[in-house]
Amino acid sequence: MSVFQTALSSARFNRALMWVSAAVLFAGVAVLVTSLVGGTDKTRVGNEKGFVPKLPAKSSPLQNAEGVTITKYQELDPEVRSTIRTFLATAVARKHLDQSWAVIAPSLRKGYTFQSWSHAKELPVVPYPIADVDSTKYYLDYASTKEILIEVGVSAPPAAKMRPTAFQIALVPVATGSERHWRVNYWMPRWTPPLPTN
Repeated sequence: MSVFQTALSSARFNRALMWVSAAVLFAGVAVLVTSLVGGTDKTRVGNEKGFVPKLPAKSSPLQNAEGVTITKYQELDPEVRSTIRTFLATAVARKHLDQSWAVIAPSLRKGYTFQSWSHAKELPVVPYPIADVDSTKYYLDYASTKEILIEVGVSAPPAAKMRPTAFQIALVPVATGSERHWRVNYWMPRWTPPLPTN
C-alpha cells in the first residue's frame, strides 16, 4: 500500500480533509453573498461638486397685520377666505371652472392649461354639490407661514340625497411677481370608508 492510499484510509486525515473542505465551501459562499449583496452599481455616492447643504426654511405660526397669531378661521385675511369661497363655488361645485383657475396652486393645476381646466370633465378636485357656500362651516386646523389647513363642513341640497361631509382644504403661499398670495393645493374628504367585518 502506498503512502497516499494509507493517508486516504486514515480516519484522522479524512476528518482534516472534511474540515478543510467545509472551510473552502464557507469562504466561497461568503464571497458569493458579498458580491451579490453589494450590488452591481459601482457609481460613486457623494455630493456634487460645489454642493452646499441648506436646511429648509423654518415654518412659524401665521400672524395677522397686527402681529397676533391666527388661531381661528375668522381671523384669516379676507383675501384667503375669498379664495376658499371661490374654490368651493367653482371647482368643487363644478360651476364656472374658469373662475377657479386664479385660486388654485400650480401643483394642483399641473398638466392643465387655462383652456383645458375650464372645460375639463375630470379634475384633481373631489366634486361635491354644495347647497350654499354661505352656510358652510369652517374650522382652522392650523395656520403657518408655509401652509393653512382648514376643515370644511359642507352639505348638499336635499334633492341630491347626500349626507353632509367634512373635507380638508390646504392653501400654500404662491409668489406672483413681488406679491405672495394663498392658493388652494389640497382638497380631500375627511371621511374614510368603514372596514368590512366578517
